[in-house]
Amino acid sequence: FFGDYSEKAKVAAEKGQELAKDAVEFTKGNVEAIVEAGKIGLKGGQDLGRDYVDFAKKSFEDSTAAMKKVAAVKTPTEFFQLQGELSRSAFDAVVKQTSKNSEAVLKLANDMFQPISNRVAVAVSKIKSAA
Repeated sequence: FFGDYSEKAKVAAEKGQELAKDAVEFTKGNVEAIVEAGKIGLKGGQDLGRDYVDFAKKSFEDSTAAMKKVAAVKTPTEFFQLQGELSRSAFDAVVKQTSKNSEAVLKLANDMFQPISNRVAVAVSKIKSAA
């Protein structure tokens, strides 16, 4: 009786150790995925920030050039034509930049979620294989 009990306890202990080892490896993979997502987010945030600074710098340069053009205007008609052109140009630049930013943020979100999505796929696979 004790020999059989001892063998079952030994087998149960080995299975428990194996499960614990698998749990540690799975958790380690999850932490690595979260760290990777954070790295992707940080790099993407830096890229977005750099892009915003570049846009602001270009906008300032464009505004300066526009002021020089406005200062050179000689007639009211010329002023209104120039104002229309400058307004259209500024509006187009803002729409283009907003579209570019939206696409970049969406891509960044997808890129950041990818490592976590991979871990979810691993979890689902483990659940399916256990069932």
